[in-house]
Amino acid sequence: MDASPTRSRRRAPLLIALAVAVIAALVLAVILWRDRFGSGEEEARALAAALPAGDFADVPLTGDDPAAAAEEHERILGPLLEATDAPPQVELTDPGTAEDGTRTATLEWTWTLPHEAGTWSYTTEATLERTGEGWAADLGPETYAPGLTATEHLEAKTLQPTMGTVTDREGTDLYGPRDVRVLGLDKTLLDGADPEATARDLAGLLGINADNYAQKVADYGDDAFVPALTIRAEDEGNYPLGEAEDITGYRALEQSQPLAAERDYAPGVLGSLREATKEDIDGSDGEIEAGDYVATGGVVSARHDELVGTPGVDVVAVDSEAGSERSLHSVEPTDGADVATTLDDDLQRLATDAIADEDAPSAVIAMQPSTGDVLASALGPTGQEYPIGLVGQYAPGSTFKTVTALSLLRAGLTPDSTVECPETATVEGRSFKNADSLSPDLFGSMPLRQAIAHSCNTAMLLQYDTVDQSSLADAATTLGIGQEAPDGLEAFMGSIDPEDTGTEHAAAMMGQGRVLTSPLAMATVLASVQNGSTVSPRILADDDSAPAEVPTPLTEDETSQMQELLRGVVTDGSLDDFADMPGDPVIGKTGTAEYTDENGDLALHSWVIVAQGDLVVAAFVEDGSYGSVTAGPIAREVLEGAQAS
Repeated sequence: MDASPTRSRRRAPLLIALAVAVIAALVLAVILWRDRFGSGEEEARALAAALPAGDFADVPLTGDDPAAAAEEHERILGPLLEATDAPPQVELTDPGTAEDGTRTATLEWTWTLPHEAGTWSYTTEATLERTGEGWAADLGPETYAPGLTATEHLEAKTLQPTMGTVTDREGTDLYGPRDVRVLGLDKTLLDGADPEATARDLAGLLGINADNYAQKVADYGDDAFVPALTIRAEDEGNYPLGEAEDITGYRALEQSQPLAAERDYAPGVLGSLREATKEDIDGSDGEIEAGDYVATGGVVSARHDELVGTPGVDVVAVDSEAGSERSLHSVEPTDGADVATTLDDDLQRLATDAIADEDAPSAVIAMQPSTGDVLASALGPTGQEYPIGLVGQYAPGSTFKTVTALSLLRAGLTPDSTVECPETATVEGRSFKNADSLSPDLFGSMPLRQAIAHSCNTAMLLQYDTVDQSSLADAATTLGIGQEAPDGLEAFMGSIDPEDTGTEHAAAMMGQGRVLTSPLAMATVLASVQNGSTVSPRILADDDSAPAEVPTPLTEDETSQMQELLRGVVTDGSLDDFADMPGDPVIGKTGTAEYTDENGDLALHSWVIVAQGDLVVAAFVEDGSYGSVTAGPIAREVLEGAQAS
């Protein structure tokens, strides 16, 4: 019998109520589950936060405990973390959707690469599984990098750029990579030999300190190669390397290092590069890394980045078991560029040869007046601890009378003005005298041109009331004294205190007292006279800096009179040995400055500055005779050589 319609109508609400109750129970169960175990999104965010540093203490994991996961994190990422010196950024970009008890989260990784190689970004996926205790992350190697296998880890390899070269004005290679041989002992090859005795044997053959090298060998690890001496490849024949090969453990490594074209080429001008030491790296606040080159002085320091280039980076997945690697991300290096200097290689070698036989510290500076280009900076072969031609601080002696002459012209004197040249003169109780080389026949009245030509000291200092110290200092500034050193050179450009008075001022009038200059500064003085305006030296060919601005520029009349006075030094005075030189007229000035040597004896600095055409030469010998005697022949040899080339 069919149910009555009335009974069916009564059952329907019951069924609906039952269905609603079931649905409510299910919803309540889901809510209770989520309240107890969550959706997994929070765990995904915790995983993203833990991945940079590898601290998984607050991240539920499916297979590993936090300590084991941290060890795996270190194995996979440790080498890359060390290279980048900073953890990556890891961002949860998509927590994924929970389906069938799993959730796949998307992670975006961003590494800041070393050597300013930019960033490396990529995405990985991490699976989270719902367990009886909640959601847990399945932390596999592919979580760290796409496609990473269980036996791979990440490393960053430096891609070294090709270094540029420092050239002369014509493109001749002066400084750059050179083939070298690193000679030393490989302690893995000692084969039972006594390390100390072996080290001393090798040191004796190579001519280095045996005690120092034996200690160095002792300090190195058992598997180390201990370098003893680095030589240029072309110098191998100068060392007994055949005998060295008979020493147990000896090895010669073929390498490349940045070096000058020749040893001691233009010291202080080129500078040098060396590989960074641990001390360099530790003290650099992260700016210097292993493998970087550190510059010392000169052009290579001024143009370090341009010359060296920028390293690249290759991030690789290394399989230690298989001994293989594959590149995941590569940034190519930027090779270094050539840096052109103003040096003239031929003139540099000529200047070096001209002072090759000097026993005292000595220097030659050659300069082009029209541009300020430093064409040569040569250093004598003995007693040189620093480039005195650039940074030496010496009394300029009578070469400074070039400055004094300009100050006198500005005070109203002319080349024909009469000055007094007594044998001696006293200023405020201090007695001054002329050089012993000055003929007594010259003592007395004479025109200024003759006093300059024969370098009369007393004639200059007796004008100390005509020209005060500030006016003398202003004339020095006009001729380039005291300006900033040019970019690329560590140089002393001279100093004169404008406040000096009395005997110090009188002494300054003849280039003594507290006046100090370098050969480069005195070359600049004469270059300014020859050029007719203040010259600023430069060493970098692309240095377009404007010449130094001075309060009182040189006028045409002053230039003409100064050149006339300094021409008289050649035609009628202490530089008469230059009078017969062919070509453009030579102008110049000799200088002899007294000083007390280390033994307390009176000695002489020997100076000459000469100009011919568009070339100025300053020659200086620290312990010599009169300027015309010691420095004069050096300067003439350079001028004659320049004419012949």
